Order: sequence, then structure tokens, then C-alpha cells
Amino acid sequence: MGFTDKAWRWVHLGVVALMSAASPAHAADTSYGRVIVRLKPNASVLRSSVVQVQSTGTSAQAQVMQRLGQRRGLIVQDGREVGPHVHVAMAQGMSSDALAAVLAKDSDVLYAVPDRLRQLHSVYPNDPLFSDVANPNVAVGQWFLRAPDATIVSAINAQPAWASVTGNGITVAEIDSGVRKDHPDLVNKLHAGYNMITYASVSGVQGGRSADSSDLGDWVVQSDIDAISAELHAPVDCKLEATSAWHGTKVAGIIGAETNNGIGGASVAPAAMILPVRALGKCGGWDSDIIAGMRWAAGEDVGTGPDRIAAPPDPARVINMSLGGADTCSQAYKDAIAEITARNVVIVASAGNDNGLAVSTPANCPGVIAVGGLRHAGTKVGYSSLGPEVSLSAPAGNCANGDTGPCLYTMLTTTNSGTTTPVTNANGGSIYTDQVNLWANGTSFAAPQVSGAAALLLEARPSLTPAAVSSLLRRHARAFPTSGDALTSGSCVAPSAAEQLVCYCTTQTCGAGMLDVDAAVQAALTDPVAVITVNPSTQATPLPNQPVYLSAAQSMVSPVGASIASYTWQLLSDGGIVNATGWSSSSAETQLTPTGSGAFKVRLQVQDDMGRSAYIDQWVYVAASAPVTNTSASSGGGGGGGSVDGGSLAALALATLVLSLPRARRQFRAGA
Repeated sequence: MGFTDKAWRWVHLGVVALMSAASPAHAADTSYGRVIVRLKPNASVLRSSVVQVQSTGTSAQAQVMQRLGQRRGLIVQDGREVGPHVHVAMAQGMSSDALAAVLAKDSDVLYAVPDRLRQLHSVYPNDPLFSDVANPNVAVGQWFLRAPDATIVSAINAQPAWASVTGNGITVAEIDSGVRKDHPDLVNKLHAGYNMITYASVSGVQGGRSADSSDLGDWVVQSDIDAISAELHAPVDCKLEATSAWHGTKVAGIIGAETNNGIGGASVAPAAMILPVRALGKCGGWDSDIIAGMRWAAGEDVGTGPDRIAAPPDPARVINMSLGGADTCSQAYKDAIAEITARNVVIVASAGNDNGLAVSTPANCPGVIAVGGLRHAGTKVGYSSLGPEVSLSAPAGNCANGDTGPCLYTMLTTTNSGTTTPVTNANGGSIYTDQVNLWANGTSFAAPQVSGAAALLLEARPSLTPAAVSSLLRRHARAFPTSGDALTSGSCVAPSAAEQLVCYCTTQTCGAGMLDVDAAVQAALTDPVAVITVNPSTQATPLPNQPVYLSAAQSMVSPVGASIASYTWQLLSDGGIVNATGWSSSSAETQLTPTGSGAFKVRLQVQDDMGRSAYIDQWVYVAASAPVTNTSASSGGGGGGGSVDGGSLAALALATLVLSLPRARRQFRAGA
């Protein structure tokens, strides 16, 4: 059966939130709020809990949110501890948004945000005729790893980089569905991970969390939905799924499958180690478990008392998250990301598969390298989300090769043959995706290419900061094509409520360009790194008539340099909202004051004392007004400035567009 990109049934992954309200007749019975709460370090409720522990011997972990709820006139249960002073609170009979609003008013609370369910970012076809074609080979192989040419325009040029670095000594954490650990291309590449899923019905493990990060399968039958709803005390918006995706195994193979071993395929960072963190199971995974997994992977103990999980002995330098959902970035994510990047850990996330709508959470959070998806021809693949938060783009898998034939440009990677439960390697379960039955398409598979590239950069130069890694990847990305794809003639535009499929990327919609691994690696080995930090003076995102401060302080000298000798700023595009007259064009810091909403583009060039120079271009987005969030009104020590490095929250009222997306857009499914 012939097909084109447009003939696919795109299946998206994103947030599957609990129903915030049931039918009027049963609202009191079915609503069940879940909230992530960050307390102030000197919170009185913490002191009260200590007193109670001393007098009763009970666990402080089990009492903090209960006592907080009592002060607000609510019956609240304690969930797992997410991080220092960060807790999960649950309450029957009210929505997560309502519970967050009540708890946020307490003087002990820095913020309270809904704890939502997230899912994987991949897409797959749902045409049963494909399974009738018996051809397991992908004719073009791992096309995405090779040097680009006139056909595979978006190929990432990884192969030449392996002559210099292979990721040796670098650990990449994969927050995902777990990994099939007996796959011969992965068995020697895995550190001991952890299963962070709290609920047994979601995890498939008695007691929930465990030290086994294996992927047990995420197929869903009605009894699973019933069990999850019973354990969560509320209906869960989850669809029946006949098969398991083995998503984490696929992502792991792209990051670091064993290479030159005579079997299977290669990977972006052949010598990097993978730290699997299982945070998503049946129906997805909660923000609180995802954030706990991020913190743990970065080298932090999670939980207290008997629930304490000691930090891994080999913490990650890179965290890959091929998951997300339609939402604004919550303060809980902002805090975690700011603290993790301060540990010098790079965070990469897939932009989402929402047919050209806005970038999903956590890719839209400040400090994250957000990755969009490309077709082999270099255009935006139809399903990929887009927007100003995208840092750069990479191949995500697509099938179009005329009106007939197999899915030629899918992503060849590791997977399992099990339909629902896994099949062991001894019984032939360790297989690879193919162009016929087992496609691997989605921004899920673009992100791990960037994570693998980050691992190569960190081997090349271990002192690189997350901001410097992002700058190198963006600066040395190749320009997007502007012609040559028969499926489109138009350019991508800023996301709105309307879908946009295949389009020619711009630097305001798909990031700085197409990933070029070797170019970034060679620059890391020899050049300085120019880094721009954008910092609004008094608000969370740049606003009209407020100074926007631009700093080059995080720039780095070349490997042979000792100091930055000079800085040069240029205004490449004023967007009609800024004027560079009188600005400090040769200092480490400068500022501009926009007169309205929109975007302007600046260039920073640095030169070190050895005469080596580098530059970086960056768009700065100015919102019409501050984005609306559902966090506490008190200041919470958020996640880092207004840098466009995967994190500008505003682009021409983007925040309001995200908030206004129809709820059905949040109902996504894990794919293959």
C-alpha cells in the first residue's frame, strides 16, 4: 500500500492529565488533586513535623503536607518527596488546579503547581497492512548519522567526529520508560539505573519504585485503567493500547548503542554510558516522578528516611527527556532545571509531536536544549512542534519516498520483539526497528541525537558548561534549506492554535539550524565559546519598556587561552522594537530597552588572549505581557532569566497560546 507523510496517522505524545472535574453528580467522589509544593527553608510546618517526630516517632515525610492541609482547612495526604523541601500533596474532592491555588496561599509555601502526567514523544503508523510486508531491512540504514548530501540534507555528520571523540567517560541519563538491559547492543553500555514510578499500577512493580529500571512494557488494557484509577482515587484519561512501545530501548540505542561490535547499528556517542531512569509506565508518568528522576540522575539523593534513594555512583553529565505535554513550564520544573544545570549537567528534551503547535513541557523550560524534528530533506517534519524555545533541530524520522514503498527514512535503532511483555534476548527478543513493521519516528528520536552530541562535546572539553554546550551546538548548526522539498513551498511561522505540517524552517521556529556533530566537536577542541545570557530586570520574561540585560560573562576561552580579551556586540535585527544607539557594544554586559512586543536578534563575538575568536547569534523575545501561570504568588526562586536557549517563555503572546490549546491536545500516546 502506498503512502506519503500526509497519509500517516500521526499519534502524539504529551501530557495525560487527571480529570480536573468529573460530572456534576460525581464530582465529590472522582476529583483527586495532586500538587507539587515547595516550602520555604524556614517553614513552620517543617518545625512542627520535627516536634511530632520527636514526640510520636512517626515519619516527618508522612506528616508535612497533612499538617499544611490542616492549616488550610483541607484533608491532605503526603506523597513522595521530590527534593529538598519539595513535596507531593494529594486531596480528595478537588482538582489539582484548585488544590494548588489553596496551598499556594500559605505563608510557608514558595509555590504549589499541579502534578501532571507526561508521556513519550514518538509517532507511529496505525495501518495494519504494513505488518503484512516481510522485509526487515532499512534500505538506507542509519542515514541520519552520516555526512549530509543532496538527498539526506538533515543528516547530522556524526561519523567524522568519532575520529576525535566517542563520548568516553560521559554518562547520559535517559528519563524514559526503562531499557531492555539484555539487548546485545546495550548490555555493556548501561549503569545501574532506577525505577522512579511511584504507583504500582503504572509501574507494573509491586510497591512502585524499585532499583530495576527495566522496561516492562506499556501496553494498556481496561483492567490497567481500572487499577490505575483505583490507586489514584480518580479516573485517568488513558487509552487502550494493544502493544508496548519499548521507547526507552529505542532512545538508548540512538544515544549510545555499542558500536564496532559486528552486530546491529551504531550510535551518536559510541563510548558514552547510559543511566536509565524509568519514570513512565502504563499511561505515562507524573511530573513529580520525572523531576525526582532528573534530580537523582544529576547526583542528588531523593527522599528521606526509609524512602531515601541514594544518588547514583556515576551521575549524568547529560539528561535526555524524550517526553512531554502541552503546558507552560511550571515552577517545579524551573527550580529543578536551574539546580541541575548549576551542577554542570546538560538537559535535552524533545519539542513534541503536536503537528506544528507550540513546544511542550519540559522542552519549553528555561535552561533546556529543546530539539525539533526534521525530515531527511531538512524541512520540518509534519508532526514536530515548533516555536522560539527550540534550540536546534535534528532528524526525527519520516517515510515520504514517493507514493509507494516502505518507510525509508525511519530511525534504525534497538528495540524488543515483544508485543506486550518483553521477550528475552535468549528467545530472540533483541531486534532493531525497520522500515516496514517497526518504525521509530518522532521528536523522541531527534533529542537523543543532540544528547549524544553533547556527550561528545563534554569528552572533547569536560569544563564546558550547559550554556556553552548549547552555544556550540547552535553556533555550528547548518543552515536550514529554503527549497528542494516537493511537499512544501512555505516557511514555518510562529505557532498558533492552527496546525502546520511540513514547512521550511526558520531560526525563529526550528532553532539555530540543523545539528552538525563534527563541526561542534571540532570547535570545542580549539575555539572559545561565546555565550549570551538574557536577564530581564524585574520580571520572568522580557517585557516592553523594561531593560533587557545581555551578558557575555559565561563565555569561555579556547583550550589554550587564559582570558577573554575583547567583546563585540552587534544588533542584527531590531525587530522595530529596539535601538542600539548608545549601547555598550564592546563590554561584557550591555542592555537594550524594547518599546513593544516582538523579537530582536543580537550577535556576540569574543576573542581570547591567544587571538582565537567565536561568535553566537541569538533571538530575544519580548512578550506583550507577563505569562499567566498557576504558581504561588510569592517569589519562588525560579529557573534562570530569559535566555532563548531552549527557554524563552514568550514570543508574541506564545504563553497565552499554550494556555488556550484545547484540552484534547493533551491526550497523546507513546509510539514506536
